[in-house]
Amino acid sequence: MNLKHYLIFREVAKTENFTRAAENLFLTQSAVSHAMKELEGKVNTPLFERMHKSVKLTKSGELLLKEVLPLLEEMERLEARLGELKEAAPLSISSCITFAQIWLPRYIEQFQSIHHTKVQVEINSAASALKALLEGRADVAFIEGALPSQSFLMTPILNYDIGAYVSPNTTIHSKLSLKALMEHRLLLRERGSAVRETFESAVTLAGYQLFAQWVSVDSQTLIEAAKMGLGIAILPKVLVQQELKENKLIELEITDLNLSNPITMVMNKNKKMTPMLEAFCANIPHDILL
Repeated sequence: MNLKHYLIFREVAKTENFTRAAENLFLTQSAVSHAMKELEGKVNTPLFERMHKSVKLTKSGELLLKEVLPLLEEMERLEARLGELKEAAPLSISSCITFAQIWLPRYIEQFQSIHHTKVQVEINSAASALKALLEGRADVAFIEGALPSQSFLMTPILNYDIGAYVSPNTTIHSKLSLKALMEHRLLLRERGSAVRETFESAVTLAGYQLFAQWVSVDSQTLIEAAKMGLGIAILPKVLVQQELKENKLIELEITDLNLSNPITMVMNKNKKMTPMLEAFCANIPHDILL
C-alpha cells in the first residue's frame, strides 16, 4: 500500500461514489475501483458497502478512515510547507571585520527585505573563515587581504585604501617619507589582521623594522588614540571618514607608500549553491573601488 491508496480511499468515503471520486482525483473509474480492491485485500475485510449508485463505509471502513485522516492531513500540511523550506534554512556567513563594519549589514538588510531567510554572521580571520567553508560551517565568506592558495570560488568585491591618520593638532608634517613615518609613534592593528599584514609587508620590503606604540584588535580604539595626539593610526580610510569630515583627524601623505586591500567573496566550490545563497550573492556588487 502507498499514500495514493489512502488518498483515493478518503475521496471515495467523502463522495460516496467511485465515479465522482475518480473525477475529483483526475483518475479513471477503473483505477479507483482497482485501488480500493487492493486496499480491501490488504486489510482483508470489505471497506465499502456497494449500492446501486453509491457506496457507504462499512464499520471497518469507518475505523480505517479515522486512522488515516490525521496522517493525510499532516502530510498535506507538510507538503504546503515544502515551498518555505528554501527560506527556512539560515545562511551562514563568515566575514572579516572591515567588511562587516561597513558593508555587510546593508547587504543583509536589502536581502532580508525580499527574503525571510535567517542570516547568521561570524566575524573571523581569513584562516578561520576558510576553515569554516571547508568544514561546511559557512556558506560564504568575505575575506580581506591576500587570497587563499587553495581552490575556492573567489569573486573580487572591492578594494579599500589604507592610510596614516593623526590629530590635526599634531606637529607632524603632513607629507612624509616612509622612513620619516617609521620615526613616529605608530598605532597599529594586531598581528594577523589584514591591515597590519599589508602595512608590515610594505615596511619590511622597504628594509625597515616595525615598532608599534599601540596594538589593538579594535580599530575604534586606535582612532580615539590618534584623535588624542598619541600617534599615527594606520587604518582603512573607510573607517575614518567621519573623523576626516569633522576635522578630528587628518590624513598624512606618505610619498613612497600607497596601500590598499582587496575584499573577496569566497565559497567552497564543492558546496551546492542553494537558491537563497545564489540570491544573496547576486545582491553583492562586484569590483567596487573605494
